[in-house]
Amino acid sequence: MRYFFLQAKMLAFVAIFALVASCGFVIEEGSPEPSPLRVTFLDVGQGLAVLLDCGGRYAMYDMGPDSVGVVDSLVARGVDTLEWVVVSHNHRDHAGGFMELAGRGGGSGFARVGGGLSRAGNGLFLGGTAPRVGDSLSRVEGLSLVEERLSRAEGRLSRAGDAPRVYVRRLYVGPDTSGGFIRDSVLRVARGFGIPVDTLVRGMSLGLAACGAVAGIGDVGGLPSGDGEGSRGLSSNIGDAPRFDVLWPPDYVREGGNPASVVVRVEFGAASLLLTGDLDSAGERRLLELSPTLSAGLLQVPHHGSAGSSSLRFISRVAPDYAVVSVGAGNAYGHPREEVVRKYAYVLGDTARFFRTDLQGSVGFEMWPDIGVVVDE
Repeated sequence: MRYFFLQAKMLAFVAIFALVASCGFVIEEGSPEPSPLRVTFLDVGQGLAVLLDCGGRYAMYDMGPDSVGVVDSLVARGVDTLEWVVVSHNHRDHAGGFMELAGRGGGSGFARVGGGLSRAGNGLFLGGTAPRVGDSLSRVEGLSLVEERLSRAEGRLSRAGDAPRVYVRRLYVGPDTSGGFIRDSVLRVARGFGIPVDTLVRGMSLGLAACGAVAGIGDVGGLPSGDGEGSRGLSSNIGDAPRFDVLWPPDYVREGGNPASVVVRVEFGAASLLLTGDLDSAGERRLLELSPTLSAGLLQVPHHGSAGSSSLRFISRVAPDYAVVSVGAGNAYGHPREEVVRKYAYVLGDTARFFRTDLQGSVGFEMWPDIGVVVDE
């Protein structure tokens, strides 16, 4: 009798082991380790520049202001190619750095111009009257003067070919109706160096090739409900690439400046990130009307924490685990405003989950598809 009892226990143990193995808890030898999507909010002073790194493939959301060393920071981090750059809207503190970046390299055209355009950039934006960060520069100097300086730069920069280079494969912009100087300068640089340019509107998606998706853009026929607009549940395919969904603006909206900011939600399994540019409170309300289930584990604080953004309704609906505000130390705008900081403290429940580039410098996170967002120590 005891023999049959032991035999039954042995059979039960084998059955349980087989069940566990079939559920995938036993990792086969040689199976690849999952890798995170790394997100770094670069310290660019009073501006915004977010570096995305997935398996050694890089992309940028906004480029910060010009002449603050964006290219130097990228080169120091080992970045030599950006799959794409998204410029959320046509303000200098978000788009100005694109000229600095492009002037340092990118294809045969960049090899000819080298780092000199970066020096020309100092003249473009800081020669004469220095514009205020966030202003449209069409009021400061005309495009004809910009073209003259660019032409002079192209003629004399061949000796700067040894400068470290960062290649840009594609530029994405929004349908921002404002811009003047900044818009025209960004498009001129892209056109001059053969960088393809596309316009983003709600319903489009981006990808990074290293994570299993084809780099580029595609109209996905509208955003998927539930999982695509805020569910933090684990996706059915953990190994899938991060998904970069454009949530704002819709193609029927005609806005200029901050309200036109391209908003992108990144989803990678259990991890999610919301990039908002300088969206104001009116834009936040309209975005929630289109995406009522919107949420994210990591939130880029809209408009540098200004009083005209980060409504309590918006923050509580997104319900982030972490929030980051990109601001310059002692900036003249008083960003982030104290009342905004209090709202985030209320929703986050812990001031240690609220990060500021003026106090902490560049801030990094890792998005793990199986566990969510973690702080990159």
